[in-house]
Amino acid sequence: MSPVVPLEPQERLGPYQLVGRLAEDRVFLADSPSGEQVVLRRLARPLDSRARDAVARIWETAAVGTAHILDVGRDYVVTEYVEGPTLAEEIAGRGPLTGTALHRLAIATATALASLHRAGLHHGRVRPGKVILGPDGPRLLNPDRTRAATAFDDDVWRRPDEDEGPAADVFAWAAVVVFAATGRPPFDEDAERRRSYGAADLGPLTGPLRDLVADCLAQDPADRPTAEETLLRLLGHSGTLDTAMPDPHTPRPVVPPPPARPRSRMPVLIAGAVVLALAAGAAGYFATPRTPRTVTVAATTAPAAAPATAAASAAPSVRPPTPVPTSGVAEVALPDGTGTVYEHPDDPIRLSSYQVTTEDDQRIPYAYTGRGYTKTGNHYDLTVISPDGRWQVTINEFYLSQHERMDVSLTDLKDGTSFTLPTVTTPTTAHYPIWSPDSRTLLLSLWYTETPEKTYPSGFMKVDPVTRKTTVFQTFNADDIAGFLALPANLRGGAMSAYTWTPDGGIASIYVTPEQTYGLRLYDAEGRVLRSMHWVGRVTGRDWFSPSGRLLLTSGCEETFASCLWDARTGERVATVPAREKEHLLGWFDETHLINGRQDGGTYRVEVVDLTGKPVRVLAELRSREDGLAQLFFTPK
Repeated sequence: MSPVVPLEPQERLGPYQLVGRLAEDRVFLADSPSGEQVVLRRLARPLDSRARDAVARIWETAAVGTAHILDVGRDYVVTEYVEGPTLAEEIAGRGPLTGTALHRLAIATATALASLHRAGLHHGRVRPGKVILGPDGPRLLNPDRTRAATAFDDDVWRRPDEDEGPAADVFAWAAVVVFAATGRPPFDEDAERRRSYGAADLGPLTGPLRDLVADCLAQDPADRPTAEETLLRLLGHSGTLDTAMPDPHTPRPVVPPPPARPRSRMPVLIAGAVVLALAAGAAGYFATPRTPRTVTVAATTAPAAAPATAAASAAPSVRPPTPVPTSGVAEVALPDGTGTVYEHPDDPIRLSSYQVTTEDDQRIPYAYTGRGYTKTGNHYDLTVISPDGRWQVTINEFYLSQHERMDVSLTDLKDGTSFTLPTVTTPTTAHYPIWSPDSRTLLLSLWYTETPEKTYPSGFMKVDPVTRKTTVFQTFNADDIAGFLALPANLRGGAMSAYTWTPDGGIASIYVTPEQTYGLRLYDAEGRVLRSMHWVGRVTGRDWFSPSGRLLLTSGCEETFASCLWDARTGERVATVPAREKEHLLGWFDETHLINGRQDGGTYRVEVVDLTGKPVRVLAELRSREDGLAQLFFTPK
């Protein structure tokens, strides 16, 4: 949105308090009766029946990727307020988009058009000024159906003399993508010259995106792909959705054979294919890695001093490495000959619990209880200690081999009291116990097993040791389960959702993207999806976020062995850390060092490495069977 100019004095329109004027005439920032900020467009004349019907259809559609209509009055329309610059403002201020930022813009806007077109609507006003780069990614503003179409007839975002409609939307979408990549429209502004010299200037566009944009700018509307085909080509799903699930709320339409085209095209897509693409991919593609600008309201008085936390919200960079103590390190022998820990008083973390696989194939847990390490369970038990050192929890991840119900055993290390809480029952299992940073809630990832070949994620569970309450949150519905089980087995195995805490107290999990790669999905505390970061690769280990919460750690983001660091807020990559074969991430040592694990025969070696991938110091060596499993948990001192 454009900067907001305050109103003096303020006005009301219906139940809305107008607090500022946007650059466009008759468009205001307003406060709703509930206190929410909205955008109110005052109409030049009351809606007639045709305009009212058009607005109502857009309102009812609530198309994915658009700024939704919230209310319609006799002489105004209210939409949600999307904070951020328009694409036109962004390009004017920071220059053209490149790489993944450009691709995400293309996908987000194509998703919005596909959603509109599937509802039987068209946009008719696709242009850079109608794309807002909001904090949750690009949004396409809905068109103003109260303005005459002739006002837009001779601009550079549509072909001269072509009527509005879905094909014209696709043409305008491609023109906007070219503008985003070059900073200029693809065609000359003079309509007569465009009729004579119709070739578009596609500038630096290359590869499949250039080919797709060129197809969308075809002179004959019949030669252009539909918005649905455009979206699926962007997602890399051309021709792969033959088994897509139809929308259960939408009758399957009878699709007539497509007209002959001068060159081969993709098959006509069933309605459910677009539903699948939108449901599986939209949230991920709305999260742009470019840092959105903040819309500011011009103040009549001097602004207050910036809060002390303002610096923390700046885009993170890789800091110079902090020193890691390498001398004066003490060797601490672990019980039952399970290994050695190498500690220094200045280390920011401590090995608080671990699990090793013995020679007789028993997976046994141990934990640090304040007076040293001790065995805390039996085969398949796993123990984790809360960050504040108060709570010790032990679970059996494979309880169903012996019991019908999984119990969580908790010990208050402060006073020594212990108790057991009943949780899930077969065939649900709980995995990956993770304490919240404030040590108040335990998070467990839930899986459901119908048969050995049909195991899938179902959600997560929270355990509150103070109130002794457990709460289950279902994040997978029937369509999610069907989509997951349709994936290749190797992808399913790597995407059995492990949930963890985000720095702000939300929830995050791994998921499989529409391109069949791995990404990160973000939820609120109740399990509602907020956004996705589909491009970051696979999160691994226990500590995905750095101690400050500013950086996100993933693997599988390069063709070579490497880890990637991302700005946890914007999704921009800030560093790539080389890794060695058979080495895997365990988490963070401090803000500038990682912890890697590597099985070497019967020894599981844990090392601190810097952000160039160079080993700095050994943290621990555990005796664990070569074909077994070792798990380590670290907590801050």
